[in-house]
Amino acid sequence: MKNRQIIATILAAVLLTGLLAGCNGDSDDPANPQDTPDFVYVPETINLTVDVESISYLVMVGDKLYFSATILDEDKETYSYSSSLYSMNVDGTGIAKLPNYAIEYDLPEGAQSNESINAFCADLDGNLWVTEQMQSFIYDLPDDFDKEVDSMWEYYQELESRYSVRKLDTSGAELLSVDISAIAESEEYFYVNKFNIDGEGNLYIGEQQNIYVLNSTGGQEFKIELDNWIDQLVRMSDGSIACTAYAETGRILKKIDYASRNWGESIDIPYNAYYIYSGGGEYSFLYSDGTSLFAVLESTGETVRLLNWLNSGVSADNISNVVLLPDGRILCTNQTWDQIDNTSRFELIILTSVPYDSLPEKITLTLACMSLDWNLRPAILEFNKNNPNYRIEITDYTEYSTPEAWDAGLTRLSTEIISGNVPDLLLLNNLPYQQYAARGLLEDFYPYIDSDSSFSRGDFMESVFRAAEINGKLYQVFPNFYVTTLAGHPSVLGSEPGWNMNEFMDVIRANPQATSPLGMYMTKESFINTFLAMNLGEYVDWGAGTTRFDSGEFAQMLEFANTFPDEVVWDEDNWQSEEMLIASGAQIIKTIWMGEFINAQMEKARFGGEIVYKGYPTVSRNGNSLTPYGSIAMTTSCKDKEGAWSFIRTILSEDFQSTSLSSRGQFPTNRAVFSEMLKEAMTPEYYTDEEGNEVETPKATIYIDGGVNIRPYAGGITTGGGRAVVSSVMSVEGLADDDGGINIYAMTEVERDQILSVIDSIAGLYQYDESLMEIVLEGARDYFNGRSSAQDAARVIQNRASIYISEQS
Repeated sequence: MKNRQIIATILAAVLLTGLLAGCNGDSDDPANPQDTPDFVYVPETINLTVDVESISYLVMVGDKLYFSATILDEDKETYSYSSSLYSMNVDGTGIAKLPNYAIEYDLPEGAQSNESINAFCADLDGNLWVTEQMQSFIYDLPDDFDKEVDSMWEYYQELESRYSVRKLDTSGAELLSVDISAIAESEEYFYVNKFNIDGEGNLYIGEQQNIYVLNSTGGQEFKIELDNWIDQLVRMSDGSIACTAYAETGRILKKIDYASRNWGESIDIPYNAYYIYSGGGEYSFLYSDGTSLFAVLESTGETVRLLNWLNSGVSADNISNVVLLPDGRILCTNQTWDQIDNTSRFELIILTSVPYDSLPEKITLTLACMSLDWNLRPAILEFNKNNPNYRIEITDYTEYSTPEAWDAGLTRLSTEIISGNVPDLLLLNNLPYQQYAARGLLEDFYPYIDSDSSFSRGDFMESVFRAAEINGKLYQVFPNFYVTTLAGHPSVLGSEPGWNMNEFMDVIRANPQATSPLGMYMTKESFINTFLAMNLGEYVDWGAGTTRFDSGEFAQMLEFANTFPDEVVWDEDNWQSEEMLIASGAQIIKTIWMGEFINAQMEKARFGGEIVYKGYPTVSRNGNSLTPYGSIAMTTSCKDKEGAWSFIRTILSEDFQSTSLSSRGQFPTNRAVFSEMLKEAMTPEYYTDEEGNEVETPKATIYIDGGVNIRPYAGGITTGGGRAVVSSVMSVEGLADDDGGINIYAMTEVERDQILSVIDSIAGLYQYDESLMEIVLEGARDYFNGRSSAQDAARVIQNRASIYISEQS
């Protein structure tokens, strides 16, 4: 731990030097050149005119593409899905079902069946191969069955499952069929989800932890087992088949040696190589980490980055079916969702390598991050596509992290900053924002907002941005946010918002029945982690470089944390839902991440229809904490600050926040969008019943495990009517329906005012510093293990933390 602190201190010192050395704003600075590649990939996007639910297993044979698709049959009484095979030209035209392909099995008289394609691929001779599953069944209906009253599913009976591997020509006509049902019978549960063919035409069938290898005529050759679940089966450029697996050294590709009937060579792959694709030409295989596409050279084993998805104008969120074409182009499919008509659409994307200097000349602004916020991807793509003068280029430093060195990416970013390679923009998730701001390395956004003719400070949730300020300056902006607070029933916690540590402990002591006061699975260290992240501003002043962990409140917190277990072991027999814990009085306080109005209403229902938002206990008695979402900062070394602002302002706009998915699940910071969200929450929805009456429709329903009616604890559990019922000062009997559900309707003015009051009162900012947290936990463990008192532990923490903070500030 000491070594880690020393490294952090050294990095911080040179970080300041490096950043200040780069703060000249001159994009032509010879001391800080911006390297450009020789070639880049440019996308061509083609809308596919095919009405399917999914596209899978895209392969190329000759000059055509072939794929498997799932089709929704809406003509039947219930939703029914079927599978088929399609072909199309490389340019996305000529999409058609294979005319001679059908899934057909002989069935017993009166039986029905469901058929599906489990996997699909092509061999090197241009033949198509498909694995299929058929499940036959009957509805054994009685003579007096009445479909208006009875359910057919009560009489459903499975008959048999059959599994086949079939070889097809490119029209779908069958060339060979192999029944592999006998293999399935040898397994307790059988499902083919991985399938591939090696260069000699041998078949590899992946099923859970087993790989069955068949020869080209379908005869079983051998079976090979894996210690864990089969992830993918990939054909390498040498024609062999490899399986992704986990080993002591990390994630690997394990080749299968057909000749020896055993595992062959193992190839180390990055732990974040989430998607593996077959190679070709000089590349053994390809892989994507969700940010970039990489290739491994067969000759040397060296890894090369082919492209960064976002920098190439492609959002990787729903990318699949990556195929390396013989001419070097990269082909993939993308699924998009139309939020207006709630339908999905598919695109074919063809990426072609072109000289970098052939692209339109734009000023490139670099954005560094430790994991890119998915909600910002469409904003970056739109900006790069439409802005004539600027483009944003992403570097995601999680690429350099490993399970053994999770912070290697952050170290790499710090090292590059030291060397003068300073990004223009920073996405602040998982970055030491407070340290950057305390050193004066970030731009204040208020002058940009004030000088923007389209914005004023009043256009945003001012209390939210105010909570993010440091010494009156706004060094980060963000499109969305959560409010984190502690809440419960006012009869238990008190009706007034806010409390200090003494008042918090008084409530705990007054409720001895609360054996899990903050929930069933809280531990000593998880409580400290949460408490400190939400209250770090109470104990650390980054600007002044001071700490106050030796306060009495912090020692009290340690004493309370010591009442929790060291760890929680999952016990299925004694598990209780949160609603049941609250109903019984065992839990009296809940940590709430409030990001939308319906969420707040549901929490209120869990506490029996009344709630008070107390916040975390603080000296100021104002412990409601802000968690920004998608937060961006501009460095003082940004080469073109007006250009950077032209992007940043887009995520603050009403247009972006009202259309982005990010405005659902978290509150928006644009006031107009927030007001529209509020209006929607308060607008009742209705349906017309059979008698023509308008009936209000619930916006949500909470279903309670075991039929427990939600009531706050107020003295003992009684039993009645077959349900566990908690006696209470108030009851919500009648709100719950026959299934034990509580309906949530349009928000009332009282609920609105209470939630707005919480948002307006936000004072703290969610902050997490790994090194500081380790200092705190190290001192806390001495107290937990009986080696010191809580007060002594707090003094030790204060001493160590003050040294660390002064070095970082």
